[in-house]
Amino acid sequence: MLIRQKLPLLALLLGLAGTVQATEECATAVQCNQVGSAAYQDGRFEQACEAFERQLRRVEEGDRAQLELALNNLILANLRAGNTGMARAWLGVALHNNLSGSSTRLHLRKVAEALDYQALAASPAGRYLRYAGQAVWSELLISEDGNGGYHASFSPVRAGARVEEYGPAALGELEGKLVGDAVQMHLEDAGLGADCAVQLLREGITVQVLEVFADGCQDYGGMGISVAGDYIKVAARPR
Repeated sequence: MLIRQKLPLLALLLGLAGTVQATEECATAVQCNQVGSAAYQDGRFEQACEAFERQLRRVEEGDRAQLELALNNLILANLRAGNTGMARAWLGVALHNNLSGSSTRLHLRKVAEALDYQALAASPAGRYLRYAGQAVWSELLISEDGNGGYHASFSPVRAGARVEEYGPAALGELEGKLVGDAVQMHLEDAGLGADCAVQLLREGITVQVLEVFADGCQDYGGMGISVAGDYIKVAARPR
């Protein structure tokens, strides 16, 4: 359930679509919560998610109760929008932060009931996300190559502190052929050096990516960019 907050007595990337005043009205976490809640109540779930992402950016390094509120707003809004994979991804961020309030526990059950885990885990193909902070995600797309194998396309992101004003601090792009048994795979034909291995371990709807960190191995992106980390599958199709 969304929790509405009252204004104190003393008072990413995109602005909210469909309302000219949204950016101005969403200068604080409280205001973003109100803007998002109003959009949610009107059934404008995409706009609600955008406002709640802005809310999250304003509390991510602060109060844990406010962080949990923003994340639960995102979980619920994505569920209502039918984006169950994204709801599961936001739930993962809450769990990673060891948040365990009553709303988080309730949404854990709701997400489990709504998400078709079996269908999502049936094939490696799909869209995977890795949280980069500041309501920004790195992306991994795995698609069938037409020859019985798979192709991987990574779009890693380093969010930075001012992603709303200037966009991500750094971006990367890496793609190639996946070789393996759909559980353990490695990247080939990606233009990397011979010693720059990238390996993937797939378990259900998660993929763990390991890479070698050495001179020249991260030349596919800007400063601080890496494809390594844990990804969660949010859609059965790459796009």
